[in-house]
Amino acid sequence: MSAVRRIEAEGGEQLVERETELRLLTSLLADLERGRAGSALVLGPAGSGRTALLGEIAARAAERGLQVFAARGSATEADLPYGLLSQLLTPVPELADLPWLRAALEGGPDVPVLHELLCQRLLESARRRPVLLVVDDLTLADEESAAWLAALQRRRGHDPVLLLAAHSGPAGSDGEEPVGGLPWENRHVVRLRPLSEAAVRRVVHAGPAPRPPVTEVYEATRGNPALLTEVLARAAAGPGPEIDAITADVRRDVVLDLLARLPADLAALVRTIAAVGTLDEACLRPLAGPLGMPLSRALRVLADSGLVGTDPAEPMNPQVATWVLAVTGPAERAATRRRAAELGHRRAAPEEDVAGLLLGSEPVGEAWALETLRAAALRRREAGDHAGAARYYRRALAEPVPAGTSARLRLELETVEASSCHFTGDLRLARATRVSADGESVRTRLSAVDLMMQRGAKDDALRELAGLSGAGLGDRDRADLAALHWLAEGTGSGAATLGVPAVADVDPGAMSPAQAAAASWLTTMACRDAKAARRLARRACESPHERISLYSPRLALAATLAQTDDVLEALSVYDGVMADASAAGARVPVALALTGRAWIHLQRGRVQDAEEALAEATAAGPPGGWPPTVAGSLSTVAIAAALTRGDLAAAQRAVDAAAADGSLRFSSPYLLFMRGLLELDLKRHQRALGLFQECGRRMNAVGWTNPGLVPWRSHVAIAAQALGDEHTAAAMISEEWQLAQAWGTRTAIGRTHLGAGVAVRSEDAVFRLTQAVNALQQSPARVLYVEAQLLLAAAQLNRGQTGGVARLLREAERLATAYQLGWATARLADLGKRLSERPKPLTSHRTASRRWRALSPKAADLVRRVLADASNAELAAELEISKRAVELRLTAIYRQLEVTGRTELRELFAALDKEL
Repeated sequence: MSAVRRIEAEGGEQLVERETELRLLTSLLADLERGRAGSALVLGPAGSGRTALLGEIAARAAERGLQVFAARGSATEADLPYGLLSQLLTPVPELADLPWLRAALEGGPDVPVLHELLCQRLLESARRRPVLLVVDDLTLADEESAAWLAALQRRRGHDPVLLLAAHSGPAGSDGEEPVGGLPWENRHVVRLRPLSEAAVRRVVHAGPAPRPPVTEVYEATRGNPALLTEVLARAAAGPGPEIDAITADVRRDVVLDLLARLPADLAALVRTIAAVGTLDEACLRPLAGPLGMPLSRALRVLADSGLVGTDPAEPMNPQVATWVLAVTGPAERAATRRRAAELGHRRAAPEEDVAGLLLGSEPVGEAWALETLRAAALRRREAGDHAGAARYYRRALAEPVPAGTSARLRLELETVEASSCHFTGDLRLARATRVSADGESVRTRLSAVDLMMQRGAKDDALRELAGLSGAGLGDRDRADLAALHWLAEGTGSGAATLGVPAVADVDPGAMSPAQAAAASWLTTMACRDAKAARRLARRACESPHERISLYSPRLALAATLAQTDDVLEALSVYDGVMADASAAGARVPVALALTGRAWIHLQRGRVQDAEEALAEATAAGPPGGWPPTVAGSLSTVAIAAALTRGDLAAAQRAVDAAAADGSLRFSSPYLLFMRGLLELDLKRHQRALGLFQECGRRMNAVGWTNPGLVPWRSHVAIAAQALGDEHTAAAMISEEWQLAQAWGTRTAIGRTHLGAGVAVRSEDAVFRLTQAVNALQQSPARVLYVEAQLLLAAAQLNRGQTGGVARLLREAERLATAYQLGWATARLADLGKRLSERPKPLTSHRTASRRWRALSPKAADLVRRVLADASNAELAAELEISKRAVELRLTAIYRQLEVTGRTELRELFAALDKEL
């Protein structure tokens, strides 16, 4: 008896936490002594103590003088006729002179008669002295023995025979179904639960010191008595592994011992289930070898042993499957999986299940296998499981495939693996281009170069394009190669030796969509003409016959549309990139599209949308971190979002985070500019000046002269003016103004006027800021528009000009509230206070008359009634309209006259009081 299932008590040993079960079964023994028949079924999983409980009851019965006959089913004898019955009946005295076993095995028409004779002899023995029949592992009984036990159950009547059986029982079984073919009328069911933590504590404390932690033991064994016994025994043997490791070792040893003791046919069935992961008999029957028993019975036998489960969702414990597969030969395992995959394909099993079988199978050599593996890889990529996708791609490459398809698979594999580690990503993409240039492989190499460029490896991309340019390319491939080359070298000068023309030498009307997208971005960078850039961008978007498949030209197209103030079209292009790249599992294009969207949202004042895009891009990051291009963009957007909210502390934290992850070492002009804005807001003008100047040097180095990209010149002017360098400030403003005029968008012009309004002398500020407000009013740059209004209102108040300030503040407040611009709140309050403290000038008779004449007759009549102190309710009654209609009419009049309400209305027409 196990030390776990028994502990020492004052009266001897006792079972742990089985008192209720013992009381019930002992009461059945008492009934048996009084001549009452009965039956009981003990249910419990493997290791739950069924055998110990049956042994205790058998011992108590023997002490009471009852006859006890016991047998135990086993997997090795499950197909041995009368194997269990021979164990059970051999000790019966009344059968000692009867050669029943030999006669039963010989078969023939006398077997039913023999069964009846065995029942009679056993019942005669029970009439002399009550009999307890103990059958452990009943479901493992052979069919012949089970049939005899069923006959005994029906024949015993009121003779004092108690049948006590035990088995594991299916999950959720309540004992209502016949077990082993036996009828169980008037039976009692005993369920063995795992030991509680309190019981485990009693067992642990009953053992010798040092004792392992009770909580760890309980969590590792989950109260399984047999497992607990062995774990404690190994733990007591001396210092060694942790409890979890000991438990895993015990479980593995038990599983492998059971597997070794099974008959060869059942052991093969266990290995098949572990390999294919299913209990479906229709699937297992063609895969399993010849069995000595029906398949359904074999599954019940294995379930009772604990090697397989009964739940179709988990046919075998994952750990058990791992241990079984570890002792299965790789050739047998691969061959089994292949047969299962072929069977699943023929029977239209779920594609995901078939692909899972193919992962560990031999190459199939048929088209369906490659298609299934590739589809599974794409599903994994869409779900963000790049490691899983890589496994399917590697398995697909083991199939015999054409060179072009193999190249595409290698590119897709390198893409998902590059997404996991940016340090080796460029090398992996370069490796994907080392294929012959024929057919589909050309697209593979172009796609690899495309992904290199998004990672910032433009020099590597140019080298790969040089190697590809000499190959025989089709028109589309050559056009895409030229587009990538233009974007990689950044000037559009082309390379005559490689057959790549300059942008200027290609007729815009003859450009492919990819070329038009690249050319539009080069035009934007060089600040040539916004209208020309827009025409090229529209050509790239609207080509009816060809769609851009490469990501880099599409990202360049979206950036161009954002710079030409066509932000809704830019968002649409970014959405398309995200959809296609997500489906292909390409993380870098997705992240770059999300940061592009975030920039547009910030420009439009939608800070929350920008932060959501930023969070989505950050969460999609690979375990090894983003490449510098993406990491820098994320840091830039994080700083910009914090500055737009007016949260300088958050902006500083974003800068610190960029320094910690190394983004500052690869600072782009955008990141340098954002850091400069933070320093400017913190009044650290010298630092801001240095960052703006470095930003300008880097932009000039790559030919980015467009002030719409980064207005570094006007911000150099602002920092220089704060430091007293008016000459530098004036020069920078003049240079940026010329470039903004050349580019010509409202946002670029308005932003330059805005910067000039801050940097120039106060007498020119009102003019510059007025121009900024007028330009930005019709641009998508809502945040800049609010800033311009506040600065203009402040400049006018500084010069004593209050006209129009109230209107500016009302519009700025409306937009600041709509876009949740917290930084504007304090400034609005301050400017409102300054305006209220200014003496209000009296309106001249001439001005009042001009505004009165501008009113329609109906509006003038309504104003006359308001000036006569009529309330809104009185006006509604007089005009026979609703009060709400009166409010709407007055609001329109107030807006036309540029007043805020009745008070300002009276002040406006005070000069006409007598005439009205």
